[in-house]
Amino acid sequence: MIHVLFSSSAAGSLRQLLSTRGLKQKVVDLTESLDWGPIASGSFRDREVWLNHHVPDDNGGWGWISEHVAEFTRRVSADSERLIWVAPRSAAEQSGLYWYLDHFGGFGAKMIVADFELRAESWGEVPPSLGILGLGPIAELFDECPRIPWDETRFPNERWKFLSKEDTLLRIVDNGVLKSAPENYFDQFLVERCPSEWTKSLYVIGNVMSGLFDLGHNVYDTFLFWRLCELIRKGEITCDGDLPRRGSVSGRAVKVRRAK
Repeated sequence: MIHVLFSSSAAGSLRQLLSTRGLKQKVVDLTESLDWGPIASGSFRDREVWLNHHVPDDNGGWGWISEHVAEFTRRVSADSERLIWVAPRSAAEQSGLYWYLDHFGGFGAKMIVADFELRAESWGEVPPSLGILGLGPIAELFDECPRIPWDETRFPNERWKFLSKEDTLLRIVDNGVLKSAPENYFDQFLVERCPSEWTKSLYVIGNVMSGLFDLGHNVYDTFLFWRLCELIRKGEITCDGDLPRRGSVSGRAVKVRRAK
């Protein structure tokens, strides 16, 4: 059997749990965050080109994506007994799930759906993402969450094709359903959370992530980094030098403030 996850952090915790218990079960995770960026063409090469242009990364760029997805596909295809883990509040995990269903289908698969409160977590709410769970909650899901058959009514097989045709650059969870959204969906929140005095850009991004988390959105820093740069280009936020570049040492020191 193979465990299929759409959060690398959660996959790491699950591997640790299995190792601690001496269980030789395989775990595979899709690292790609498909809740944002282009998906219309279905090509991960296209996503690499788009990301390298819009969110240049000084730590080697985005050329690893296609190779990673190919390896994920190879490992999943090698084992027909699959247990899929997903936190339905997470847009990234739902996006990964629907891409998976579009490519592999769900027939015969079992699922662990984290849509209930966990005793092992202190916040006492349905987890917004498997990726933020520690070893205790992952163990609780592994031990106690029922393995249910894939439910096409709840997770329709054609959802990814529908989202791809809508051709937007952002996907969010609204009332439990993964929906397309314009790329500027969170821009005003970012502007409002940007101080009027010079502040390190990474601090602003972290503060926005925390605020959106409290509103039920588990948004990745890379997406907000892109939106921050777009808002700087539009003049709604100003920076004290060149645009910050993801992964660069100098980028960490760039300061920003809300335009007056």
